[in-house]
Amino acid sequence: MTPEAMREIAKVGRPRSCEADAAILDAATELFCELGYDGLSIEGVAAKAGVGKTTIYRRYPTKLDLVMAASIHMGAGKIPAVETGELRADLISIAQSYVHMLTATTVGRAIPMMIVAKGQNPELAAAHDAYVASRRLVSIGVIRRAMDRGDLPADTDPDLVSDLLTGPIFVRVFVTGQPVTPRYVEELVDAILS
Repeated sequence: MTPEAMREIAKVGRPRSCEADAAILDAATELFCELGYDGLSIEGVAAKAGVGKTTIYRRYPTKLDLVMAASIHMGAGKIPAVETGELRADLISIAQSYVHMLTATTVGRAIPMMIVAKGQNPELAAAHDAYVASRRLVSIGVIRRAMDRGDLPADTDPDLVSDLLTGPIFVRVFVTGQPVTPRYVEELVDAILS
């Protein structure tokens, strides 16, 4: 599923009520975090959101559409929008935003369930991979613009730099449980830039 298709999913069936749409996506998110993809049902989401199943189906024809719309809803506004043009500051800002997203938002609760679900559902894996790729464009854009300014060598691999920035944070949050302090973020960015 392409990023464009995912944006269309988020707009499917023009909601009559923004409140109902938010309630549906919030309920889907909560149930996904609690039950995973296989445990999530349209009936359960409808009950938790206080809407009818047809209200959900008008907006999201399939469970995959609903889960991806909930992912888009969860991730909205979680990437820093301001770019300073100073690479170190921008990378620190991106990393701090990523730490916050993983540790202080619903996204952090949903990621472990998504990892499991992707391993069991190729269609979900493809849709989520496309979504993640579209989200990574922000940090990759920052890196490419730094290359254009000469702040990084012209042969820098933007994907690798992005991985080097987020990978250690992901490991600390979800694997080792080690703290991700502001000082750690700065040291990580300095290590990448050196």
